[in-house]
Amino acid sequence: MLRLFIREASITLASLLLVSAVGFALLDAVGDRDWQATAIYAHLFGFTRDHAIGADLPLFWNPTVLDADRRTAADLAQLDGPSTRAAARARLDRRGSAALPTILARLDQLTPAARREALSLIASWSQSLTGSERAPDPLAGDPEARARVWWARFQASRGLDFRLSYATRQAQRVGAHDRTNAYGRLLQLGTFALPGIQNVLATSSGRDEQARLTGLLSALTRIPVRADPGSAPGEVQRVTAAWQAFWFAERLEFETLTEERRATARFFETRYGRWVERAMRGRWGFSRLTHRPVAIELRWRLPVSTLSSGLGGLVGTAIAIAFGGGPMLRRRRLRPKLLDLSGALAPGLVAFVLLWLLLLRACSPTPTLRGDLALVLGHGQWARALACAAVIAAGVGWFLQRPKAASATQLVRLEAESWVAERMRPGVREVLRHGARIGLASLLAPLGFAGPFVLLASLVVELPLGLDGMGELTARALLATDAPWLMAAVLTTVPLLLGRRWARGMLVDVLDLPASPPVRVTAPPLDSPP
Repeated sequence: MLRLFIREASITLASLLLVSAVGFALLDAVGDRDWQATAIYAHLFGFTRDHAIGADLPLFWNPTVLDADRRTAADLAQLDGPSTRAAARARLDRRGSAALPTILARLDQLTPAARREALSLIASWSQSLTGSERAPDPLAGDPEARARVWWARFQASRGLDFRLSYATRQAQRVGAHDRTNAYGRLLQLGTFALPGIQNVLATSSGRDEQARLTGLLSALTRIPVRADPGSAPGEVQRVTAAWQAFWFAERLEFETLTEERRATARFFETRYGRWVERAMRGRWGFSRLTHRPVAIELRWRLPVSTLSSGLGGLVGTAIAIAFGGGPMLRRRRLRPKLLDLSGALAPGLVAFVLLWLLLLRACSPTPTLRGDLALVLGHGQWARALACAAVIAAGVGWFLQRPKAASATQLVRLEAESWVAERMRPGVREVLRHGARIGLASLLAPLGFAGPFVLLASLVVELPLGLDGMGELTARALLATDAPWLMAAVLTTVPLLLGRRWARGMLVDVLDLPASPPVRVTAPPLDSPP
């Protein structure tokens, strides 16, 4: 059993990567490339739409990852040319103190003209970096040697402050409490502190914490996008989303990667890689149809579709066991059929309800189970879910009459009869053993033999019945090319389709089901030689 799970988990993971890569490439080519809904904030920061959505990044592989260190090195080399000097200096000035460690480390490698330009540039930052003192400026007539001594002294006293861990720790203090000292230290660090502040902002949830951090980002970058601590929660969330969109587009402008991160960034600093990174964090983007985050839609719709599809598959299996089979089984009296129905339905129904409640709590739209039920299945959703389950149950009952599923349903039928028989005697252990086997088999049989049919039925049935489930939104997303939701729907569907493999493997172990159907041997004609 363990080898089965390891093998199927590996196959499922590889299939998810392959299917997601192919699906992303197709949807990125034919649909809207705004996967993270960042284009709507482009005007706040003066970005073009393509830059805001990362359209300038490669699709799957980035051979040259240009982080702040490499961009600064390239700009320093252009300070030597009179025709490129002004543009390079403007880019360095916009990058700010995020470029300072690279500039100080490369001063000896620059030409005299480029070195004077670099020392003059960082001299204009020195007052904000120290709070008061200004460094000597070679272009203003100060000796270059004095400027080199000043910056050597600065590195000796403040060099340890230019670390990501230090900036992150100060940002945590600002976010947790309005600490004046930490706020002042981050202002002195300048744009070098942006990665640490953004790391804290990505995990923050409180309104006041987000307001303080976004206000700090506005002060560092001098971009007037901020929300006061007393602002409405919706306004604070909008400003927070805007700064996350800013970081999505500008991260490599201000962040210097370690060698290990630069190696992995060849994949993660691509359009697909950035989507994978955010999907692993639960950030799937925004649905174009509902204008809500895909993660929120999954939390609302996954329990609804699981209830209708799972309940329909379970009831359909019980119907196939009780009223299906060959002509001899169908001619049985009603009482044994009803006993088979209860035997196949009762244990599986108990197991399904428990598992569904666990899924509902895992999605957890509200703090209480009662609130989850009222929110997810309110406003007539119960009736629509049961109607959808009834349609799926009828289809699954017909689908399980195929020869490939006949042997499994027969063994489930025998287990159901054994469970019913054991209940008439006081053997508690045997009742539990048969009940567990029949409950597990009743849950696995629809997945193992009718999984694709159940998924297709939910896609077709939910929309006409008005059930707010996965299939209903997926059907509409196919017509509107809602790329973020379609990717989420594909990634939730692939494990279910591949679950047929391990579901059949578990049926083999639980019910001693033959791994392959028996081969029929036909008797030779009488006149054939022996």
